[in-house]
Amino acid sequence: MDSPRSSSTGGLSGSPPRLDVDTLALLDSFLSARADEEQRFSELAASAKVAQMAEDDEDTDRPMMSVDEYRFAFGEDWQLSQFWYSTSFATRLAKCVRSLCHESSTVAFISCPTAFVAFQHISPLAGARLLEVDRRFAVLTPKHYIHYDLDEPEVYPSSLKGAVDVAVVDPPFLNEITNRKVAQTLRQILHPASKLLLLTSTSVEAILPKVYTEAPLGPLRAMPLRVEHHQGQLKNDFGCWGSWEGAENVDL
Repeated sequence: MDSPRSSSTGGLSGSPPRLDVDTLALLDSFLSARADEEQRFSELAASAKVAQMAEDDEDTDRPMMSVDEYRFAFGEDWQLSQFWYSTSFATRLAKCVRSLCHESSTVAFISCPTAFVAFQHISPLAGARLLEVDRRFAVLTPKHYIHYDLDEPEVYPSSLKGAVDVAVVDPPFLNEITNRKVAQTLRQILHPASKLLLLTSTSVEAILPKVYTEAPLGPLRAMPLRVEHHQGQLKNDFGCWGSWEGAENVDL
């Protein structure tokens, strides 16, 4: 008589399980795309290293890649809650942010690398900065990247204290704690006349008045700009809010 263990597997053949043709095609496509991303990122990293070593690096900036090129080189890290904007939305957003700036403005993009790329590609500013935990983005433009960790909201360059004219923020996690950490940073880097543009899910809209309470963080006004992510991979509705008077009437 077979033992319980052997009887439970007696009907199985020794052959390994096989994936169907469609699944194999999807897997092959995924692995190919990942290999292309890794190759493009390696090229960017090498280019950034050369640029940093150049004697005139302080005076010149390499042209920023397009949003399409950026998505090709940088895969989304879902553990960091990374979901890239569509090209059309990133372009509209960049134009909106640019309308709030002048040539000497300091603009902080916090946890929204796609917005930073679109902005610097369309109409770059020397004072634009990307504050982001993912160190991969340092290769985009080393001079403009600042490592920023939400768990250390008071750790940022002293040069930003009270110096940011416009902040564009897309908190990576949809909860009150994350928003409070971001707000802690914003209170220190913004000045009384600064403008804040917040992008987040409408699912957390109720907590916004509690976190972004007074100028320059609030009161927030809903803007007529619907957030679109690449290939519509997010089911949550996302919106935009602005802290300045008239934000609700911005023509986009």
